[in-house]
Amino acid sequence: MKAAFYATHGAPEVLQIGELPIPVPGDDQVLVQVAAAGVNPIDRRLRGGELQEYITRTFPVVPGWDLAGRIVATGKNVSDWKIGDDILGLAFSWSVQHGTYAEYAPIDASAIAAKPAKMSFIEAAALPLVSLTAWQALAEYANLQPGQTVLIQAGAGGLGSVAIPMAKRLGAIVYTTARHKSFNYVRSLGADHVIDYSASDYEQELRAQEPDGLDVILESLLGDGSAEAAIRLAKTGGVVVYMNNEPPDLPEIAARNIKTAFLHHRPDGEMLAELVALYARGTFRIPRIRIMDLDAAQEAHRLSESGQTQGKLVLKIRDL
Repeated sequence: MKAAFYATHGAPEVLQIGELPIPVPGDDQVLVQVAAAGVNPIDRRLRGGELQEYITRTFPVVPGWDLAGRIVATGKNVSDWKIGDDILGLAFSWSVQHGTYAEYAPIDASAIAAKPAKMSFIEAAALPLVSLTAWQALAEYANLQPGQTVLIQAGAGGLGSVAIPMAKRLGAIVYTTARHKSFNYVRSLGADHVIDYSASDYEQELRAQEPDGLDVILESLLGDGSAEAAIRLAKTGGVVVYMNNEPPDLPEIAARNIKTAFLHHRPDGEMLAELVALYARGTFRIPRIRIMDLDAAQEAHRLSESGQTQGKLVLKIRDL
């Protein structure tokens, strides 16, 4: 099968396009003929060698956890799905090898949902990781309530693009950070207050607008003191959810009773099905999508690393 893969950690240039054997699904998995694969920041972080203390690699590694496609084989323990079913899912694993940037990929049957007929494979592939992560952070962990304030960092990115509409659906007042060129986009998603982090000190601006702090913060930035700033910006008794790193070691967290965690997205086919139904009904807006060919996997990772994307990057693998 055709796939994008890397045989060593490194820059985007380690990604190569070539032929690999078709994976065999496990007993509790299905094998999917992949139509499209979502690109997420975690893909290039793993390619770069990060998070080895959490996630092991078996080279060559095919990146990617998001997929949409058609089931072509089922494991012996799978009874709820059949060959020919069109699905989407989050092919998360603590040991990466057979990812979704390929013509075929295995995925746990418990991590998939039926693709609505009115939704394209491209649209479906954009949704699993960011939707599950945002909903589990906002609705489950933070228990975001109507009238509460929430800061969603990097609102124009993939996670922000789905988290903003979800937070609005939950009734929150939404603050977000974005470059000025993305203001119209994040406002169209439902953001109430937008701060250009490249032109001003977002922490100072937020303190001026919410002197008592924010109820919930979704912190997806890395470095530059953002982890510590999130704690300072949280209301006493508030919630800070870290998307990319562990919470900082600050006595203020316990002293001010701040609930905080590094949230790992949880593959959950039933929850994904519920969220996808909301997208299909138009309750949630599908994020802006940039479509790229599988051969452009290197370029997709460079774009992801630039931090300048709006919405989601999706690799088109084949027509189904």
